[in-house]
Amino acid sequence: SREVELGGGEVRKFLKDGDAVIMKGWCQREGSGRVGFGQCSARILPAIPFPYDSSKEKVVESTPKQPGERYTNFKLYGCWWSSCSWTVRIALAAKGIPSEYDTHIPININLDEKALTSDKHSSINPMQQQAPTVLEFMDGGNVVRISQSLAIIEFLETAFDHRGGRLLPLDPVARAKVKEIVEVINSVTQQLQNSSVMGMIDSISGKESLGEEFGKQAIMNSLSSVEKIVAAIHSIYHASAAGPFATGSFGPTLADACLAPQLYNARRLCVDLEGVCPTLVEIEKKYNDHPWFQNAQTEAQLDAVK
Repeated sequence: SREVELGGGEVRKFLKDGDAVIMKGWCQREGSGRVGFGQCSARILPAIPFPYDSSKEKVVESTPKQPGERYTNFKLYGCWWSSCSWTVRIALAAKGIPSEYDTHIPININLDEKALTSDKHSSINPMQQQAPTVLEFMDGGNVVRISQSLAIIEFLETAFDHRGGRLLPLDPVARAKVKEIVEVINSVTQQLQNSSVMGMIDSISGKESLGEEFGKQAIMNSLSSVEKIVAAIHSIYHASAAGPFATGSFGPTLADACLAPQLYNARRLCVDLEGVCPTLVEIEKKYNDHPWFQNAQTEAQLDAVK
């Protein structure tokens, strides 16, 4: 695989073991939107000796691990109704990473304060008074724990960048639009209709239903904002040119992974989604048919209350 000089300053180079190959393409007619064909990526692996000798299969066990295999034994601490846990489950499915699932707090959607302040809970999740979404795994001989769903997903995207699907696009504009939606959901939608916030409002006000009404109004306002962002993106393209997901892509992104739980929560709070965010409702239909989303849904979890 030695470089070859072709003359005129041109040099022919060859791919080597471990190199990443990324191909992406699109077509665009003048005056029309761009249609992307997605991205295909892979890593060059060492060639299998020829003729192949099956008796030497065990030799593979002693070969160096690929970069993505540095991290092993994944375990997700979460709970079935947690939006953060739901989003991380989608990310793990996107990367095709098998993981053990563990819940150690009550399955009742009304949090047990004693459970959240227990030694077992605080030893796993540094954020007390929150339902745990913590990813645990082995990095060599060390146990690593990461809390906060977006930190977990960014780790998975970076550590397994050429494995499975990609939730964060490489294109700078597309990536920024995904993060724009994610920030609205993470900083506003999710926080203001959190069960602990609604419970605190009930406690301070002495009115049992005030917290839920506050949460309903908060999620309506936030989803209305996301609806405007998404509708504007889709209006740029002709109907046939835009992909079916939130940012006009042909595959789910982190924006979709964060949206799915919030649409579920909105229905739980009796929000009229058809009136508030009709575009998001149409996009949500694609989630129900997508394998990353199917097994991540709340009802599919072992600890779910049926």
